[in-house]
Amino acid sequence: MCEREREARAYERNMIVFALKKADWKQERKKLKEEVRRLRKVVEEKDERVRALEIRSKLGAESEKRDEFLGTTGFLVEQMREERVWRDEAVDKWKKLYLAIKAELDDLIQKANHGDGLYGRAEGEELIEELKMEVKAKEGCIDDLKAQLASSKKEEYNRAREVDILRQSLKIMSSRKAPIFAPSKPKLELVKQATKAETILKY
Repeated sequence: MCEREREARAYERNMIVFALKKADWKQERKKLKEEVRRLRKVVEEKDERVRALEIRSKLGAESEKRDEFLGTTGFLVEQMREERVWRDEAVDKWKKLYLAIKAELDDLIQKANHGDGLYGRAEGEELIEELKMEVKAKEGCIDDLKAQLASSKKEEYNRAREVDILRQSLKIMSSRKAPIFAPSKPKLELVKQATKAETILKY
C-alpha cells in the first residue's frame, strides 16, 4: 500500500511539474509570437524605405539627396543582416522548445504506461493523447515559423537585389555630366535610367 501511495504522489508531482512547464511553454510561445510580429513590422518598414528610395531615384534627386540615399541603402542592408540574426535566434528557440516538449512527453508516456494498473488505462491514454496533441500543435507552430523564415529570406534577397540595382543606377546617373549645349539631356538620361531600373525590378 505504501508503494502505491508513493507512486500516486510521484505521479501527482510529475503532473504538477508538467503543468508548470506547460505554462512556461505558453509564455515562451507568446513571446515568440510577439517577436514574429515585430519582425514583420520591421520588414514592412524596410519595404516603405525601399519604395521611397525608388521614388527618389526616378525623380533624380540632387547630389546631396543622392549622398543621403547611399547612406540609407547601407543602413538598410545592415538592418536586413540584423533581421536575419533575429530570425535565426527565433527558430533556435522554437527547436529547443520542441525538443523539451518531446522529451517530457516521452517520459510521461513511460510513466503512464507503468501506472496503468493504478490509474486506469482510459485516463492514461487520454493523457497521452492530450500530450501528443500539444506536441503536434508545437510542430505546427515550428512549421509556420519555418515557412515565414523561408519567405522572409526570399524577400530579403529580392530587396537586396533591388537596392543593389538602385545603387548602380544612382552611381551611373551621378557619373554623367550634362553637355553645355543641351541642358535638358541629363533629365532625359535620368528618365531612361530610372525606366531601365524599374523594368529590371519588375523581373
